[in-house]
Amino acid sequence: MPENVMCNIPQVNQVGVVVHDVEMAAKFMEESFGIKFITFQMPEAKANLRGKEVSFITKIGLARVGNIDLELMQIVDGEHIVKEFLDKHGPGIHHLGIYVDDLNKEVKEWTDRGGKVVQKTTHPDGIGTAYLDTENELGSLYIELVKL
Repeated sequence: MPENVMCNIPQVNQVGVVVHDVEMAAKFMEESFGIKFITFQMPEAKANLRGKEVSFITKIGLARVGNIDLELMQIVDGEHIVKEFLDKHGPGIHHLGIYVDDLNKEVKEWTDRGGKVVQKTTHPDGIGTAYLDTENELGSLYIELVKL
């Protein structure tokens, strides 16, 4: 990675869209564009959101479109960066997701180069995510590091 690059992104793997209702949005996408989503609710998870420990439950819709995963996200309960986004902006494109092998290593590289993390989550099933603070530079679009 070049020295001046804070985080090397080899490929965008996911586009995350915040919605009010995952089931309704998934139905609309299938009926309008032929994109079929699987939908599921994640178990309650904890995160560090802007320095505060929070818990939340999300409902997710996933579809593969070309070589990109399209993710629909709904907050069922609790506090989350997605809820902040929905309250402030309404539904819309929220993040570009980058799949990583070692979330802690990638977050450390980002923070060692002066970057900040808005929210970091570890789910009970081992999945982890970190939303990088790109608000000043990209507005309402985040970069999400995802450990599957």
